[in-house]
Amino acid sequence: MFIQPLNHTLRGFQFEPSAFSKKDFYVNVFFLPLCIPTRHVHFTFGHRLARGHSERWSVDQPDLEVALRTEMQKDLSFLTNLSTPKGVMKALEPFAKRDNPHSHEALAYVFAQADEVKAALDAIAALLKLTDTTVPWQQEVAFRAQSIRAKLLADPEDARRQLTLWETETINNLGLGGLRPNRRVS
Repeated sequence: MFIQPLNHTLRGFQFEPSAFSKKDFYVNVFFLPLCIPTRHVHFTFGHRLARGHSERWSVDQPDLEVALRTEMQKDLSFLTNLSTPKGVMKALEPFAKRDNPHSHEALAYVFAQADEVKAALDAIAALLKLTDTTVPWQQEVAFRAQSIRAKLLADPEDARRQLTLWETETINNLGLGGLRPNRRVS
């Protein structure tokens, strides 16, 4: 279940069955900046929806519908705030405090989309320090980041065009080709 319009970011809820019980399930709240090339929806950016101290929900809960709707409403405002690059930047900040190259890559590219060139270059520098280019997937991340860095230094508009191309590619890879993000950047 996702929120429209895309506005450069896929945002929504994902329901996942439990491996422990046919009646139990989990709900993931997630967002995915579309400018990062990907072939699959992943949940790097988000969290599981919890009820009290448990992340597991059960169809046997007597008040399931009301409780689930209440918890989803709490995160709906979070997801709604991700309709602008500034909202996505703010949401990515806690993830970028971790040593995860994906988080730094996302933050760098969202900065670039928002024409925050210095912040994008700083985020790319941090990303490149984290990557181990002997690991194939990290080598790919580093290559993309170096490409965007070069474009930002030469012509920031060219960098944004590249990010738009990757966004279109990701939208098509995810089967969302019939939906187009709002091209307005604020």
